[in-house]
Amino acid sequence: MHEAAANDGAYCPDCRRATAVVLDHTTGDTICTECALVLDARYIDETSEWRTFANDGASDDRDPNRVGDRADPFLPDHVGGTTIAYSAAPPKNASAADAAAPLLTRRRVDVVGPSPENALVAAFRGIADMADRLGLVATIRDRAKEVFKKLGEAPKGFPRGRNRDTVYAACLFIACRNEGMPRTYKELASVTAEGAAAKKEIGRLTTLIKKHLGDQGEGRAMDIGVVRSTDYLRRFCSRLGLGHQDVRAAGDAVRRLEERLDVRRNPESIAAAIIYMVMQRAGGSKSVRDVSTATGVAEGTITAAHKELAPHASVLFGG
Repeated sequence: MHEAAANDGAYCPDCRRATAVVLDHTTGDTICTECALVLDARYIDETSEWRTFANDGASDDRDPNRVGDRADPFLPDHVGGTTIAYSAAPPKNASAADAAAPLLTRRRVDVVGPSPENALVAAFRGIADMADRLGLVATIRDRAKEVFKKLGEAPKGFPRGRNRDTVYAACLFIACRNEGMPRTYKELASVTAEGAAAKKEIGRLTTLIKKHLGDQGEGRAMDIGVVRSTDYLRRFCSRLGLGHQDVRAAGDAVRRLEERLDVRRNPESIAAAIIYMVMQRAGGSKSVRDVSTATGVAEGTITAAHKELAPHASVLFGG
């Protein structure tokens, strides 16, 4: 939506003279009406905020949705709102001036919410922080919040006393699986306070969460599907800076392995070993340690998987 600027003209370097301009409130641009050149980008609108009243009959056609909904749809409606607190009622024998005093002492209090809601807000903040550090998209972050909230609503109740970081990481692990973008336990452990030492605890908590939420019959929260090596492949290749041809070769090798061979190893281990084989065939300078650093798979595991897959190189790479 465009609106004429307060001043009728501004100098346009393309037209080389002062021309009429319009303001685009959607993008924050000032645009020349003659050549469409953007003269000023992302200007700050200093006008007052306003609300939408659907039936007020206003003639202004500008989009008035400036404030929007509450910040987090997973929080109860009253969290983050405002309450009015009143002082105690005056005694019966108080004078008229004293009786009016409580009206003067009432105050507006901005609150986050009762104690359970405070814990929920803190948990959502922790989950969002972990998701940001892992570079996860908003859909995964919101799914993790949903899983955490369901834990509090589960009939059996989730055991208390658990490390909060590992609980958040377990929720993110399930959310990543929900959205078809899995992360390894080691990746999730890297953003906890305990670091890599939390990997086993995250695994145990994931199983515990599945046990608590699996009886609800909703299916959505625990629909984590089956993880394949291809789910990790593209991300691992990107970290190692592999080109398109190498990524395609690794993808084809993993597909042939799944179709023709029976290799019983973790998907991330297979992905790391296949990537190492592709790099070796291409004459790359990356070592097993480089692959281990990028994928989070131990060097010994990559070496063992490579030793197991090497005899099948002709099947994997078609030659």
